[in-house]
Amino acid sequence: MGYPDIERVRDGEAALRRIVDAHAGPGPDLRALRRVVDLCRGMAEAIDDPYCQQKIHLLTEYCAELLSQGGRIDFLRQQIRAALELLQSRLYSLERARRVGASALSRAAARPAFGTLYPR
Repeated sequence: MGYPDIERVRDGEAALRRIVDAHAGPGPDLRALRRVVDLCRGMAEAIDDPYCQQKIHLLTEYCAELLSQGGRIDFLRQQIRAALELLQSRLYSLERARRVGASALSRAAARPAFGTLYPR
């Protein structure tokens, strides 16, 4: 069972990685910057988790600096990769919690109600 919100953010993550890795620097790349802003906006709208939204906002800022000014390229790439790792970890945790919760619900639904008599 997939989770569309998590998958949408993961797709956005992959696209961000490709954009950041492809940026040759040091000059601005306004087309890539527009793409990053759109990706990050879509990712933030897709997921209802404040921690993820905070990391996505941070990614937007780092990517905007990288793609608009191009200074400190190595530092910014390192920060972007670190934020992507944290986001990826959080998505894994959210997905795992949902799976465990769904499993617990299905087990609870399979149990007979309290006080139900069993035929002998």
